[in-house]
Amino acid sequence: MSPIYKSFLMAFLAATFMFAKTGYAQEIENSADVFLEEYSDEFQEAFFEGIKQKSIENHDRAVNSFLVCQKLEPNNPAVANELAKAYIENKQYPLAQEQAELALKENPGNMWYLQSLYISLKKQYKNVDDLKEIVPYDNNTLKENLAHILYLENNYNEAQNIVDDLKDSPFKTDINAKLQAANAQRSTRSFSFSTSGSTAKPTKTTTNSTQATTTSRNSNSAYNYKSRLQFIVKQKNYVFLESTAKEAIESYPSQPYFYYALGVAYNGKRKHRDAIETLKTALDYLLDDIRLGDDIYREIAAAYTAMGNPAKANMYLAKVKFKR
Repeated sequence: MSPIYKSFLMAFLAATFMFAKTGYAQEIENSADVFLEEYSDEFQEAFFEGIKQKSIENHDRAVNSFLVCQKLEPNNPAVANELAKAYIENKQYPLAQEQAELALKENPGNMWYLQSLYISLKKQYKNVDDLKEIVPYDNNTLKENLAHILYLENNYNEAQNIVDDLKDSPFKTDINAKLQAANAQRSTRSFSFSTSGSTAKPTKTTTNSTQATTTSRNSNSAYNYKSRLQFIVKQKNYVFLESTAKEAIESYPSQPYFYYALGVAYNGKRKHRDAIETLKTALDYLLDDIRLGDDIYREIAAAYTAMGNPAKANMYLAKVKFKR
């Protein structure tokens, strides 16, 4: 196999074969070269060809290449998952489900395999109860992954039901807090929409009136900051973008888009370590904006790519949910 093929596969496999747990991901990243030696050149070349065909959206050829890999390595969960994803793109959802089940059977704790199964079932109009009958639901890591996936899909009620069934852990505490914040935000939005069309009654109390006016100004100011930043991002004026984003964060320190804009500025100024740190802060404040999440993951991947770390870049690209 050529050095270029091998270099690409090392980066990709470090992302593809990782678990949700950071320690294991780091272990794979550090030993990708040794890991590749376990497979024949025929397998590696077929796998690379499948990835290449998938990247140019030639999913039929990608399927054929991954099927070659599966004949060579019948119990390889990463291959089964790649087949599942290719079948999903081809709208062959029952076949995708079959492959995702094979992947999960080999590795029940892998979030990406569970996500492929979830998508394949969702495309067939099946629900979480159907999924529970298929997977080894007594696996606590699998439950955590399912709760996380449902949270990302904005399916907060189902996610909460699963979280309530989890053992006490830092994950349970963290996801509970995120679900409560998301539900509170959703309730606030619903209240806002339900009252926006009604005729407001005059406020008798000067204090209440002042508070309402202040809130309105703050809301408009945050909105204006975001509009300005979106324009500057398109203009690629990174010096101005940095100063404006910092100003916005000083006024509104919990707005994820402002940290994203600052991360873009840092990347544009080749301050990639600062970009990664800032973009990860954006993820801390992110609730249910999947599109913004995708942009943040792409920007983190761009920073790692610029730093010569394709394995980490691919780890974050694997988190992107929607293609552009």
